[in-house]
Amino acid sequence: MTKSEPISRRELLRGRFRFKREIPTPSVQVQVHGTTSIQSVRLGLPVIRPPGSVDEATFLKACTRCEDCVNACPHDAIQIASSRFRGAQGTPIIDPASQPCLMCEDKPCIAACPTDALLSTQPHTIATAEIQTWTCLAHQGGTCSICAEHCPVPDAIRMENGRPVIDPQACTGCGVCQSVCPAPENAVRIMPLPDRPVPNGSSPDAEQ
Repeated sequence: MTKSEPISRRELLRGRFRFKREIPTPSVQVQVHGTTSIQSVRLGLPVIRPPGSVDEATFLKACTRCEDCVNACPHDAIQIASSRFRGAQGTPIIDPASQPCLMCEDKPCIAACPTDALLSTQPHTIATAEIQTWTCLAHQGGTCSICAEHCPVPDAIRMENGRPVIDPQACTGCGVCQSVCPAPENAVRIMPLPDRPVPNGSSPDAEQ
């Protein structure tokens, strides 16, 4: 619908008009390894990256799609993003619903990365976990503490009055709680981080 297309009273009552709005899709300039060309790549859908990942714009510039971190993961938690992830296609992601990240102490994924896409100096939090109280057995009057019992991070999930509560400051978003939840409708939601910090001394807008 544009200004040159007035809405008639009949259309207004029937709800047959549409508002059109163009929403810009974020993109970054990414060096195509092995060539000297620069391509504009859409950031695409939010994804969960391995521990130590830099901010998304810098990550897409640094990641060579070598799959070294995938092969280094002893728990097969790191996968390769499919085409449905658009600009992230071919890069390493974690899908806690299929295999949670067990947060290895030595972080072999970071050690295997040949570039600065994964850094030991970056926070190891990969996502945020939330308990959907309307499907949680304990929050609905039952007895269950399985998520708290299996959580690999001390005090990330604590029991209050017999109900699990997540401490967002301690939670790493690994997804173990989601993988063990026994509720008929899984009560744990794992959400990608809205952003990740830019590594010290670099800028996502710096020219490559």
